[in-house]
Amino acid sequence: MPHDPIEIDSPLGRLTLRTETEADRDFRYNLFSNSRQPEFALLLPPPVFEQVMRHQFRAQTASYLADFPRARFDIIELGGRPIGRIVVNRPGDAVFIVDQALVPEVRNKGVGTAIMRAHMDEARAAGIPVRLMAAQGDPAMRLYARLGFTVTPSESPMYSNLEWRSEVAEGASRC
Repeated sequence: MPHDPIEIDSPLGRLTLRTETEADRDFRYNLFSNSRQPEFALLLPPPVFEQVMRHQFRAQTASYLADFPRARFDIIELGGRPIGRIVVNRPGDAVFIVDQALVPEVRNKGVGTAIMRAHMDEARAAGIPVRLMAAQGDPAMRLYARLGFTVTPSESPMYSNLEWRSEVAEGASRC
């Protein structure tokens, strides 16, 4: 469902989060497949790896649409060029980051921090937490820890549940 774009200032310039469209499919697929560990690609012949990636991409897309029908599916742009994707669900009791990814050339340059801070500001204003799941070993775990996210119990050994609450983060910063 189309929605108004969100503008966020970042160290690299003004970011725009806009509704993704079918025209973004190739960009989303490349972002998805490039975020998979290269070792996995080395285990399979290239045509099989491509087939597996396309299947996983379709499965993830279908499951997100089914599990989060009211979520915002946004392409992140910098200067009109797509640099990432973020899926955010807002069920009312939290801002839930379903998925996020950035192209390699903008990682570790403050873009992810700016996007997370914008969602944290939204949650603070609404008096609700920000929640997300991160894969074990996800390099973004350092960012989440730095921003004050805490690990909460998870049913999956492959993922950590993370939560940020403004009152917890503000209390910790006073210590």
